[in-house]
Amino acid sequence: METSPKNIRQRIRSFLSFISRDIWRISEHEVGGLRHRFYNIIRTIILAGKGFSNNELVTKASSLTFFSLFAIVPLLGLILGISKGFGFQRLIEEQLIRALPGHTEVLDFLFDLVESVLDVAGSGVIVGIGISFLILSVWAILNNIEISFNKIWQIPKSRSFFRKVADYMAILFVIPVLLILSSGASIFLSAMMEKSSILSAVSPLVNFLMKLSPFLISWLLFTMLYILAPNTKVRFKNAAISGLIVGTAFQVFQIIYIGGQLWVNRYNAIYGSFAAFPLLLLWLQLAWIMVLFGAEITFASQNIQNFFFEKEIKNISDRYSYFTILMITSIICKRFENREAPLSALDISTMYRIPSRLTQRILNLLVEMKIINQTVSDEDKRSLTYQPAMDINQITVGMILKSVFNFGTEDFKMDIQGRFRRHWNIMLNIERELMAKGDQILIKDLL
Repeated sequence: METSPKNIRQRIRSFLSFISRDIWRISEHEVGGLRHRFYNIIRTIILAGKGFSNNELVTKASSLTFFSLFAIVPLLGLILGISKGFGFQRLIEEQLIRALPGHTEVLDFLFDLVESVLDVAGSGVIVGIGISFLILSVWAILNNIEISFNKIWQIPKSRSFFRKVADYMAILFVIPVLLILSSGASIFLSAMMEKSSILSAVSPLVNFLMKLSPFLISWLLFTMLYILAPNTKVRFKNAAISGLIVGTAFQVFQIIYIGGQLWVNRYNAIYGSFAAFPLLLLWLQLAWIMVLFGAEITFASQNIQNFFFEKEIKNISDRYSYFTILMITSIICKRFENREAPLSALDISTMYRIPSRLTQRILNLLVEMKIINQTVSDEDKRSLTYQPAMDINQITVGMILKSVFNFGTEDFKMDIQGRFRRHWNIMLNIERELMAKGDQILIKDLL
């Protein structure tokens, strides 16, 4: 039986409706196992794609490429300077050449330039100026990376100055350590294979692991970047998934880049020895696009639950909004009466099947109205929980509804005392009737 064009169009419409709306209405309580994981993968890809477009990551990648060009020599200078102090400079250089084999010519030029910069920065009267220039250049690129990641994670506030110093120094120290460990492991395994007959017997496996080391370094570096760069708590699982994807893509891109020697030779024929720099620019741009897309994947995979029923939450009716306010307040008050541990926003969403974004919106409103307070969780100091801000025997349905009705400004120039006085009085009468009935019901008694 042939499929008609009408049926094809209908299937396409159904599919588009499913990925744009229906997939965000299916919770883990309705489907489980592999199907739930498969749906989460689709949701993550959709959210990452939307974020990539909405956050204009190609433009941000161009900005980071520009800052990278200024910071690449100072960054290498600090990394090689740190490793030189421990006697590992040559080891780091070899490892960088091994990790970035398509850029040997550029790296050789940069190593010579770094040597000159370090000599100048550490000599004579300008030692302080030279070192300050190195540190400020590296600070600029790391700060711009943090700003880009915070934008992706929708975090308005950067970390404090002292936290930046600690985190940035950690990154600068960890990179050489990873490179040294990787190189040291390769040298150690090669030496052991020559001495040990057992290791010689499994030399194909050892050789495979040594070839895998660039991938391992990439996975570790990107995972660390996705955990440390944004000013928020990033779960290791989500960062590791993105680190694995982007690290693998980065190494595959390197292999393709090196394999396209004919294409590279064409650039050499046009630009001569200068060809390395436009190719470096292209490589940096594509590398930053991959890095930022990985950050979008990390954000999407960790925050999928916040986008369930997203369209419905934007168009929620006032009636359902008031119902949710009463429901969440009664949950908090009842647990307080029963002397049970306070819940976080995620706990409330999970236990009572309320969309996460709606839960957080209601909790923020109740905090602003001073009906509930935020408290720090006893189990996790970085997690916020919620408790009543007043005597629960005074929190009535009427009091909550009155707080909601009166919350916000009414300072407009409409004629409520003249032409529209009857309209305004009708609203006040309806409010008084609701309050009179609601004041007789304690919120904690609704459960």
